[in-house]
Amino acid sequence: MSGIGSVPAARPDHPATPLLTALFLAYGALLLMRIGLNGRLLDLAINYTADGGSIVEKIHPTFWGFLAVGGMALVSFRITLDAWELRVVRALLAFCGAVCGLLAFAVVTGRSASVGYLLDSYVALIVFALVFVFPVPWRRALGHALLGYMVAGALLAIVEFALRFRVMPFTEGEAVFRPTGLTPHPLELGLWCAVGIGFTAAGDWSRGTKLAAGGLLLLGCVVSGARLATLVAGACTVLVLVQGIGAGLSPQRRRERQILVVLGVLLVGPVLLGGLAAAGAFGRFAGGMADDNAMARVRVYEVFGLLSWHDLLVGGDINAVVKLVRERYDLPYIESALVIFVVQLGILGTVLLLGMLARLVRIVLIGAAWPVTMAVVAFFVVALSNNGLATKSSSVFLLLGLAITLHASPATVRSAAAGARRC
Repeated sequence: MSGIGSVPAARPDHPATPLLTALFLAYGALLLMRIGLNGRLLDLAINYTADGGSIVEKIHPTFWGFLAVGGMALVSFRITLDAWELRVVRALLAFCGAVCGLLAFAVVTGRSASVGYLLDSYVALIVFALVFVFPVPWRRALGHALLGYMVAGALLAIVEFALRFRVMPFTEGEAVFRPTGLTPHPLELGLWCAVGIGFTAAGDWSRGTKLAAGGLLLLGCVVSGARLATLVAGACTVLVLVQGIGAGLSPQRRRERQILVVLGVLLVGPVLLGGLAAAGAFGRFAGGMADDNAMARVRVYEVFGLLSWHDLLVGGDINAVVKLVRERYDLPYIESALVIFVVQLGILGTVLLLGMLARLVRIVLIGAAWPVTMAVVAFFVVALSNNGLATKSSSVFLLLGLAITLHASPATVRSAAAGARRC
C-alpha cells in the first residue's frame, strides 16, 4: 500500500527525518501512557469506568494523541507495506469493523452502556496500524520499551510484597496481601508477568539481561497471587530454558545441555519454592487450586441455564443477570469473560468477536519466533480464566503491541539497520 507523489517514504531504507523522529517519540510515549494510565488512575480524575460522565470521559485520553500522530503521518509520508504488514493492517481493519458492528447493534438494542469496553479495549487496537510508519529497528525498540515497563512493574510488585504497601490505588478487600505493581489488579500483574517471559526470550537483550528480566517476571508473578498465571509462568520459564540452551551446538550436545537444565530445575526448584513459601508468597495456594474463589469461576457458567434462547443467541440485560448471580449464587461479580460476552452479545456476537480476534492474532503470528507464539498462547490461557477481557483493560493492547513490534527476527533488524546506514 503506498501513496503517490513526492511525499517521503517512511521505510527503514530511508534516512530518518526530524518529523519522523518526533512522531516516533510521540507514538512511543502514547503507547506507554495507554498502558500506564489504567482505569483506577483515570477514575481519580474522570468518570472513566464509573457510571455517569460524558462520552469523552469514557474514551482513553491517549486516543486523541494517536489521532493526531496518525493524521500527521498520513499527510506527511508515503507508507509502503510488505506482504505481512499489509495482511496485519487489513486484519486490524476487519477486526475493528466487526467490533464497531457489534457496538452499533448494542446501541440499537439499548445495551450500549454495558459494552463500552469494546470501544476502548478493542477498537483502540487500530492504532497499531500506525506502527508500520516507522522502520523495523524503531518498532523493535518500542517492543523493548514495553518489555522494560513490564519488568519495572514486576520489580515494583516485589518491593510492594516485601513492604506490604501498594503504589497504585486499590480498594478491594483481600484476606492475603497481593501487590499490583504498575497494573490496576493483582490478576493483571500475574498476566503481564506470565506473558512477559516469552517476549523477553524473543527480545534482543543479552543473555544475562534476559535471565535477570525473566527471573523478575517469574517472581513478580508468584507474589501477585495469581495462581493459574504462576503455573503458566513456571511452565514458560522451563520451556524457554530448555529450548534456549545449546543454540548452535550439535543436536547431541544440545540434548545433553537440555537434560542438565532439566536436572538443575528439579534440584534447585524445590529450594526456591521453599524459600518463597517461607516468605509467604504462596499464601493464595494454601487452600489449593479448587478453593471457593476458583469454584466460583466454574459455578458462574450455571448462568446460561437462567437465560432464554433469545438472550443466549443475541444477548440480554447484563445488570439483571448480575443481580441474579448475586441472589442465587452469592457471587459479587461474573468472573468469566466468556460468560459476560455471551450475556451481552449473545452466542452469535461472541463467536464473531472471538473469531475475528483469533484471525487477527493468527495473522500477526505468521513468521513470528516461537517464544512470541508461546507468550500469546499463555496470554489467552490465563486471560480467559477471569473477566479481564470483558473490562476496560490494556492487556489485549499490550499483547498485540508486543507481538507486532517484536515480530521481526534480530537478523532482519540488523539487516534493516545496515541498509539505513548505507543510505
